[in-house]
Amino acid sequence: MPTRDVVQVTDATLTALRHELMRLGRRRETNASVTDLDASAFKILWLVVEHGPHTLRGLAEGLQLEQSTINRQVHAAVDRGWVERYDDPDSPAMLVRATAPGETAYRVESRARADGLRMIVDTLGERAVADLAGGLARFNDAIEDAVEAKLTP
Repeated sequence: MPTRDVVQVTDATLTALRHELMRLGRRRETNASVTDLDASAFKILWLVVEHGPHTLRGLAEGLQLEQSTINRQVHAAVDRGWVERYDDPDSPAMLVRATAPGETAYRVESRARADGLRMIVDTLGERAVADLAGGLARFNDAIEDAVEAKLTP
């Protein structure tokens, strides 16, 4: 629901965007893991460290994964000692939170990933990276709005 007049995107621009999204989607992190966190454990830890404990359903929604997938990933992270499930009297479902080693691994890995990203973005400059971050935020908001509109009758 744009609040300003928006010019329709041309087919050429849409094709260019799709091409760049495909290129981005096939990329992996810029550095090898400095911890032994895999991508799924890192994403789970991102949610629970940065945004607090979550239910399995909340993790599935936050990561846009099927409940069965997040269940397997959480169990693997529990087995590795990164997260734990616990009862909260204020929640009908068990919650997932980071363990101390999980939070430490997340912070170390996050810093290493940021350092790797910095090596790339520093070649672009502050203005270009700020524009990119703002554009991606608007793009993500538009995706969330479209999903919400589809779910709302």
